Amino acid sequence: MAKKLCKSKPKVQTDEKPEKKPSFYSAEKVSIIVPVYRAEDYLQQCIESILTQTYSNLEVILVDDGSLDKCPILCDMFAEADTHIQVIHKKNEGAALARKAGVEVATGEYVLFIDCDDWLEANTISDCLDIVHKDNADCVMFGYVREYPQKSIHNPLFPQSFSYDLAQSEKYVHRRIVGPIGRDLCEPQRVDNLSSFCMRLMKTDIARKGKFVSERIIGTSEDTIFNLYALDGCKISYINKCFYHYRKSNAQSITTQHKPDLAEKWDVMYGIMQEYIGSSGRADEYHTPFLNRVACGMIGLGLNEIGSTESIWKKSRRLREILDKPLYREAFAQLDISYCGAKWKLFFLFCKKCWTFLLAVLLQIMNYLRSRMAA
Repeated sequence: MAKKLCKSKPKVQTDEKPEKKPSFYSAEKVSIIVPVYRAEDYLQQCIESILTQTYSNLEVILVDDGSLDKCPILCDMFAEADTHIQVIHKKNEGAALARKAGVEVATGEYVLFIDCDDWLEANTISDCLDIVHKDNADCVMFGYVREYPQKSIHNPLFPQSFSYDLAQSEKYVHRRIVGPIGRDLCEPQRVDNLSSFCMRLMKTDIARKGKFVSERIIGTSEDTIFNLYALDGCKISYINKCFYHYRKSNAQSITTQHKPDLAEKWDVMYGIMQEYIGSSGRADEYHTPFLNRVACGMIGLGLNEIGSTESIWKKSRRLREILDKPLYREAFAQLDISYCGAKWKLFFLFCKKCWTFLLAVLLQIMNYLRSRMAA
């Protein structure tokens, strides 16, 4: 293993490495794909959490996405120090296309994605492979931990473990990736909770079915588009353990930056989703979940607009421009808010009525509380 190369002290470093557990599936290689960009202070912790897995038949594919810091050098040093690691250097095109580059060269039977500033529990791969073979699953999902500077918050994706057949996987997982219905709307802020590239181990052939669309085209939610295609027709299991540690304190993260054209890029993303829904023959079944996704997506869009440096009046006008679009009017006209808590009922009422100044004030308060949590 490479010696310490950066200032941050990896949390996974211990005097004793986790014991490598024998496995009936040790002949099966797992490819772990890491898109790397501007994470020199965090990359070592990520890599060490992979190399200390209790399952040993791994290949680690570091995809340097044209990073301008020390990451390209660090990647090469890690590869020189461990034969499990290979490096791809490419021009900067965004995380989605970096992951695609990794999938194209992966030689493992299974794939797991991890972002370069996050890390895994040591038994992630071995426990997931156990479930894959026990349930004959195509994909195993698991929960995650939001890692703030002063606290950690566990986020299971579902209340309990399950093994779904194809019909259940479509009804309870794939449909939820499209959007929420009924009691799913209790937590509208979690609309993308199941859509991550990470937090799952899947067959490599499944990953190659996914559609990789650059976030430069659709803004964010490239994970959602990927999973719509990849998980269509898959048998899915869930293990109710939080294996994945999702860092929320990286100041370089793109999620911390205001994106002035995000609403327009999401128009493109919604168009891709509508095209998929139509071509999959699920136009009736997925119509309401899709519209609910559009409505719930206003939470993220609103917080993005509030993050700009414009006056609150200009922010209010920008919110009105978004809500006046026909797709948003249709989404909010049909939205059932009966399952929502008081805060979200108020939020969606302001959206329905297009009371955008009050909406901007509410979003300001939400953004302040969110920043306090991340402090």
